[in-house]
Amino acid sequence: MAAAFPHLSTAELETLLAALDPQRGDSGSLADSLADPPAFLARIGLVAGPVALVAWLERWRAAGGSQEALLMAVQALLDQRRCEAAARSIELVWSGPDAGAGSITRDQSVLIRQLVERAEQRLLLTTYAFYKGPFIKELFQLIRERMLALPKLQVRMVCNIQRDRGDTASPETLIRKFQQQTWSRLWPEPPAPALFFDPRSLALEREKAVCHVKAVVADQELLVTSANLTDAAQLSNFELGLHLSSPAHADDVWDHFDRLIQQGLLQAVG
Repeated sequence: MAAAFPHLSTAELETLLAALDPQRGDSGSLADSLADPPAFLARIGLVAGPVALVAWLERWRAAGGSQEALLMAVQALLDQRRCEAAARSIELVWSGPDAGAGSITRDQSVLIRQLVERAEQRLLLTTYAFYKGPFIKELFQLIRERMLALPKLQVRMVCNIQRDRGDTASPETLIRKFQQQTWSRLWPEPPAPALFFDPRSLALEREKAVCHVKAVVADQELLVTSANLTDAAQLSNFELGLHLSSPAHADDVWDHFDRLIQQGLLQAVG
């Protein structure tokens, strides 16, 4: 059986790939790059290249392997490495009955608590609805403790304020009702997050719209989910989400909501 390709870091694989590519390399030296593997590796900066790689390249040449075929092999290996890294940065999270043996998803309620516990700079939670239950009470207390421990932690929540069908009360009346009957029970003592809502949800004169996004940003992590911040959604309902360890995506979501706030499209409650 042929020996496996020696393990190289992604950066080393990229260096090797660039050196083997006729379009990017020195055509004068590429023609005989495999004739002297130690010299080849030294020339491209892999001076401390593993002995196993030198031996592998020598076996490749002895078996009739060409530079073009080696280029394709290294490219395929690098593509596989990148796919595996991307897969590790995204995972499924689940709410609902346990699927039992063979399940590949994580418990979403556990992940949300972990995101709160890991947040040090920023925390954003968005939901269509939230109701006070044992899980939400515990979660909000955890957020409050985190805010007390880290005064510079920026915590924002975005929610929907409901206007029932046929209700003609003014937006101001419904906001006060939400503050007194919902928010004060969910968050009875300071410090409290900055809370925002979409004022279109309370509009009377035009077709209303609601904030239906369910997501969490915790520093450089992002959770996008179908689950509201309710005990039913987190513990009982069938709900599915994606957890991304991706600074770029976390930044995008945080910045998007920040622009909505700055432009007044989302307004502060109180």
